[in-house]
Amino acid sequence: MAKRKINKWLKIAPVALLAITMSGTVIIPNTVQAALSQSFNDVPANHWAYAAVSKLAQAGIVTGYDASSYYKGDKTITRYEMAVIVAKAIDKYDKASATDKQTIDKLAAEFASELNKLGARVTKVEAKTNTWISGETRLRFMRNDAKATGAVKLHGSDNFEFRQRIKINGNINENISMTARVNVTTKMGNFNAPDGNNVTLDIAALTAKDALGFDRVRLGRFFYDSFTHGLFGKAIGVDGVRFDKNIGTTQFTGSINNVCGNGTATNAFKNSASGDAETVTAAQLTFKASDKLNLTGGYYWSDVPGISSTAGVGGTMNISTGDSFKSSKGWAVGFDTKIGDKLLLMGDYVSTKLDGVNGSNLSDSPKGWAVELTNATKMPPAYFEAKPLTDYRKVHDFGWSISYRSVEAGATPYGIGGFDGQAVSSTSGAYPTYLKGTDNIKGISIAVASTIAKNVTWTTGMQDLKIKDSKLTGGVRDLGKSYFSKIEFFY
Repeated sequence: MAKRKINKWLKIAPVALLAITMSGTVIIPNTVQAALSQSFNDVPANHWAYAAVSKLAQAGIVTGYDASSYYKGDKTITRYEMAVIVAKAIDKYDKASATDKQTIDKLAAEFASELNKLGARVTKVEAKTNTWISGETRLRFMRNDAKATGAVKLHGSDNFEFRQRIKINGNINENISMTARVNVTTKMGNFNAPDGNNVTLDIAALTAKDALGFDRVRLGRFFYDSFTHGLFGKAIGVDGVRFDKNIGTTQFTGSINNVCGNGTATNAFKNSASGDAETVTAAQLTFKASDKLNLTGGYYWSDVPGISSTAGVGGTMNISTGDSFKSSKGWAVGFDTKIGDKLLLMGDYVSTKLDGVNGSNLSDSPKGWAVELTNATKMPPAYFEAKPLTDYRKVHDFGWSISYRSVEAGATPYGIGGFDGQAVSSTSGAYPTYLKGTDNIKGISIAVASTIAKNVTWTTGMQDLKIKDSKLTGGVRDLGKSYFSKIEFFY
C-alpha cells in the first residue's frame, strides 16, 4: 500500500489516532477495544507478524514497540491494532533498508484488508478532490533594547503582531504536486497603516518527482532551504528552482534563486528601475557518514551587491563606511550529529570572496560560522527558526535551542541571511538586526518551546547581539538584547 494513502488514512481515522501514544505504543481504551473486536479478529500469539514487527523495531522503523506490551499467553492484539503498527512502519518506508522494505511489504499485504476497510472513506474523498487546506495563526510579543546610537526601540503597537497563514496543497497527478500559501502579517492597532496589514503570496510552487534525471525538481516561490543548515536562509518569498538527487548515501541539492525583489529605496539597490532581481546559485552535497553524523559541503555564486550607507541606516551591510562590492562567491562546510538520543549539534562555516570591492575598510575575504545545540532531535537538522522546536501534535512536548553566530561583513548575501528576522527590532534606524542579523554581527540566541495543548505551541526567545568589527561602524559595538514570546495555532 502506498505511503501517501496510509498517511491520509491516519489523518481521517480518529480511532487509529487514539490507538497510538506519543511513543508509538498501542493502548486501546476498553470502550474502543470492545467496538473494534466486533469487526477485527485477534492476531494469534504465534503469528509471524509479531516477529516481523519486532525486527522493524530493532531497526528503528517502529518506535516504542515491545512485544510484551501486546500479548502474554492468550492475550493477543487485534488485526486492527497490528494494522496501525504496519501503517506506522509504512510511514518510514523511504528510510528503511531493502530487507526491511520487503518485511513492510509482506506485512502490508497480510493486513491489506484491514487497511483497505479503514481507507474506504479516503478513496471516496479522493474521487472528489486532491486538494487540502491548512492554517496557522500566530500571536507574538516583541521587545528590544536598541542600545546603538540612532537605533529605534519598539514601542506601542509595534510590540504586538498578528500573523495568519492559509496553506493549500494539491496533487495534480502521481508525480506532480503544488503548494501555495497566503501570509497576512499585521501590527496590532495599525489596520489602515501600510505596515499594519501586509498580505503576500509567499509560497507558490510546483514539485515534480523523477523529472529531468533528478529525484525531485521544485519550481516557483518557496523559502530558501538549500544551502548550509540555515546560515543561509529565508523563510518566505524566494523565487527559483531547486534540484534534488540521491546518490547512494549522498544527497545532491542545487538551486538558482532570486533572493531579492526588484531594487527599492529601502534596500538601496542601484538597479532599482531595471526589474533585475538579485540571484544566488548554489550546489551542495550532504553525506551520511553514519546513523548519527551528516557532513555537508557546497559552493555558491551571488550577484547580490553589498552596499553601505551613513550611520548604518539603509544599505545591505551592517557597516557605515561607504564601502561596497558588486558580487560574491564562496564555499561552505557543515555537520550535524546526534549526541546520544536527546541532543543534536549543528555547525556551519562559510568562506566568501567579494568581487568589485570599492573602499579600503572592507575585507574582500569575509568568513562566517554558526553552531547550535538543541534537544529537537526528531526535527530536520536546521537552525531555529528554520525548524520548530516541538511537535505541535504532541501535548507537553518540550524543546530548546542555544546558538551562536559570528559573521563578518559580506560573508552571506543580502536577502538570505539565515538569522535575519530572528532578533526582532524596528526596520528603521541604525543597524536593524531584523533586516541584517547575519552581517558584521556576533552573539547568542536562546529559545524554549512547549506544546501547551494539541495543535498549540508557545515559544519564547532572546538574542544578545554585538557588532563583530566595530571599525566598520564608527565604534558602535553593542546592539542590545531583543526578546519575543509567541503562541501559534495549527489546524
